[in-house]
Amino acid sequence: MPTSSIDILRDGPPMNLARAYEIMERDKLDGIAVAGAVNVYHMTGLWPVTFRMGYDGPIVAILTRDPQRPLAIIAAEFTYYYLVSDIPRSYPIEWFIHSASVNATRVFPDHGLAPMSAQETARAAALAAATKKQPAGTDGAAAIVKALRWAGLERGRLAVDHDLIRAAIGGAGLQTQTVDADAPLKRIRIVKSAREIQLMQIASAANVAAAQAAVGIARAGANFREMRTAYYAEAARRGNRGVFMVIDGVSTEGIATPFRDGHAFMIDAVSEGAGYHGDFARTVFIGEPAKPMQKVTAAIQLGWTAVRDALKPGLRFSEITALGQKTLRDAGYDFRVAFGPHSVGLFHNDA
Repeated sequence: MPTSSIDILRDGPPMNLARAYEIMERDKLDGIAVAGAVNVYHMTGLWPVTFRMGYDGPIVAILTRDPQRPLAIIAAEFTYYYLVSDIPRSYPIEWFIHSASVNATRVFPDHGLAPMSAQETARAAALAAATKKQPAGTDGAAAIVKALRWAGLERGRLAVDHDLIRAAIGGAGLQTQTVDADAPLKRIRIVKSAREIQLMQIASAANVAAAQAAVGIARAGANFREMRTAYYAEAARRGNRGVFMVIDGVSTEGIATPFRDGHAFMIDAVSEGAGYHGDFARTVFIGEPAKPMQKVTAAIQLGWTAVRDALKPGLRFSEITALGQKTLRDAGYDFRVAFGPHSVGLFHNDA
């Protein structure tokens, strides 16, 4: 199995395309156009740093209902050259480049004062190839319209996630009917592709290891802030980015409640790798746990063991909750435990 997200994403985007075509058919959509960071990444495998800097729409992506038509990606020349051309991809993409960049700066010219590096030479060649196939425009909205016309969506029914796309459609007077993309995108996202599962396995394993390493600081005299900081550092060391860590019911960062001997508390540790979230929760004891706490954790363990053994495709979330609670009742426990499942993926709760 590949151990790098880059290796996994070379051959295709994360999105379950078979599921996407199924949802488009079901919802009578001719295509989906996205400009939001998470949605663009899901559809393309691209997450340029300009998204994380707060810019809107450095990349716009369009997927049509026709499986034979390549994915269309609209990008500023600056974005394409400096942020997405470094990793070659083996799947077909129709690029629509425009020179109006997110920061009003075009690609810097080469004055020939020194030889270009191998990386810059490769970037220039990639940009030249992309603009030779589809000549670059000077306006982002015009590039979106050009891509929509190429995709045959100037009169279609299109799910859209951003006003940037709606404005381009309205400004060009296209007869495209737009609907909100949120619901169909969630329905697509809930069923993972093989690539997504690989990315989730890597992120989850790194998250578990980071949480377990961070728990190692738990001792009388240490505090919540130190454990959370250790968790974020351990996640980063393993290629993940810390999202949050709940410690003993406290999610607010900066609180430095000290641990004490006999302390029993839950951790809920979430980090993401390549956009995909790992979620790991456990009960931690410092020293010998009190008898009532031993009884509670034994009950929870019994319930979750029953749930784990019953997990299989087709089991409903509601059945998981009911089974866990029934197991506790049948064993004579009078504890209220949620046993609340949720999906995990590009969000902590992908549903």
